[in-house]
Amino acid sequence: MYTTLHCIALRTVRHSDSRAILTAWSAERGRVAIAMPDGKGREAARRRALTMPLALFECVADLRPGKDILTVRDLRPSPGSPAAAAPGPARTMLHLFLAEALDRLLRESSPQPLLGEYLFGSLRRLGRMVRPASLANYHIVFLFRLARFLGVAPDISLPAGAEPSHMYFDLRDARFRASLPAHPLFLAGEEAAAVALLGRLDFNNMHLARFSREERARILDAILDYYRLHLTAPGELRTADVLRQLY
Repeated sequence: MYTTLHCIALRTVRHSDSRAILTAWSAERGRVAIAMPDGKGREAARRRALTMPLALFECVADLRPGKDILTVRDLRPSPGSPAAAAPGPARTMLHLFLAEALDRLLRESSPQPLLGEYLFGSLRRLGRMVRPASLANYHIVFLFRLARFLGVAPDISLPAGAEPSHMYFDLRDARFRASLPAHPLFLAGEEAAAVALLGRLDFNNMHLARFSREERARILDAILDYYRLHLTAPGELRTADVLRQLY
């Protein structure tokens, strides 16, 4: 059965001299593997250009029971793909990092409408984004808000009048607490305050958060630690170190 898929390209691994396997996340099927030509011909080059990390694309897939690797036709870019934005080293690395993070986090092979709406809407917004302050904060706001759609959203509510910098954010229990946890997996002081701030940020106002590069790196590390505690992923991300130097 032939079905149109709306996909996010995550990573491509060479399978043979003539074929590669593209891992993507689709709105219709969740995580999918797609066979791609990997030669030097024009069609192979066109497909590579359309499936760069984090590119949004559409295709018609041949879905058959028991078939793990899909074959596709009519590959075309989706409107608003971030891959179509003006290129640059920092933006390219942001795309590589987000694609690697999503490759680790999006493991389900089933449709998830709310998750798909968030992913495609957020990435199309990234494709239109030009404000440097927004681009610098995009990855931490994107990953923080993604937790809700993966079923691991933290409870960032605070008692009335409580100052988050005077509280402890328990990474394991995913909530603020007034007393020191009996384990080392917590944030305190400015880092706890950053959790409360992230809860108020969205893609409209995130440019107002003036984090230093060091603060942004610590926030990213805390978010990745949180995912490691509550999901089986993401492990160490190869692109994270370079991203920390650029944003």
